[in-house]
Amino acid sequence: MIIELVKPDFIAGSEKRFADFISNLNDKDKIALISHQADLDGIAAAKIANFALGSDAVKLINYEDIDESLVRWLAENKINKAIFTDLRVDDLKIIKNIETFCEILLIDHHKMSEDYNSRKTVFLNAQEFCAGYLAYYLFSKVQNLEKLDWLAACSCVSDFCHKKPAEWLKKVFEKYGDRLEFDGFYVRKSGIFWDIQYKLSLAIIYFRDNVMKVYDSIGENFGDIGNLGKYAKEVDSYINECLEKFEKEKIAFNDGYFWEIIPRFKVGSIVSTITSSKYPNKTVIIARAEEEKYHFSARRQDKEKDMDLLIKSLISGLSGAIGGGHIAAGGGHVMLKDKGEFKKRLGVVSKK
Repeated sequence: MIIELVKPDFIAGSEKRFADFISNLNDKDKIALISHQADLDGIAAAKIANFALGSDAVKLINYEDIDESLVRWLAENKINKAIFTDLRVDDLKIIKNIETFCEILLIDHHKMSEDYNSRKTVFLNAQEFCAGYLAYYLFSKVQNLEKLDWLAACSCVSDFCHKKPAEWLKKVFEKYGDRLEFDGFYVRKSGIFWDIQYKLSLAIIYFRDNVMKVYDSIGENFGDIGNLGKYAKEVDSYINECLEKFEKEKIAFNDGYFWEIIPRFKVGSIVSTITSSKYPNKTVIIARAEEEKYHFSARRQDKEKDMDLLIKSLISGLSGAIGGGHIAAGGGHVMLKDKGEFKKRLGVVSKK
């Protein structure tokens, strides 16, 4: 059963330019697919796009990896077609350097810093649709991707992008014996789809140094995630410990809560998601120090405050800082030396 898709409102790019880019691919092209590795949306988008493309290389990266070393990797591997999913590229210089030897397709849903469309770059951006859904929507025009509708749906749930494609999502849930229901601002935290996306999200945390393990474990058939559930269980137990500590140690600031974690697993993003569901009218920020960086994630379920704008105000002018996201969710890092300034700007006063 092919379910009618909800058409995204692209604020940059066009479906025609996408179609032209894909139709011009040929056997002589060497294609690299590059996607965000830190969450399910980036991995799902890569899996869906690659099902249609069959690229020569898949590379999962973080935002700090979008630099000159990535440009060199593409050049050294003789890539002449680079496809990016779920990655906001803020440095125009990187795009221009890649364009000297390569054509680019960039599919994203984060707030735009600028429109990168050019003669050699096709850039499509649609807000409030996750990258997994955008990849599913666009590449469904190239090939029948019905087998992977469940993965695109999991991506919508995991990335807070469940409202715009709700009509499609509802039918996909029903197709597999589930029901799309809401608990406050968010999808109900139980059921078939919730369980699958949660296991995948936890497995990504477990295999953070080898996320291709997660990518490779995702099959075409509904719910086929190999043995990832075993690893997800260990992370889930740790998350429950963190939720208890959050309630004991959280620090109030302005209209939210801040908590600093010393993690065994990188669960800050998920813990902030769960806690923000409990406190939907509060901004929840969870931070951790790692080597020379101070990482943080921010959530706000009622969307009364824009997390993308908040993060940018917190990191403005700080050397080496990276951050951004959506209205409801975002994250980034400052250098560890700027931890005090970050907390000062947030209005956090440590408990005595």
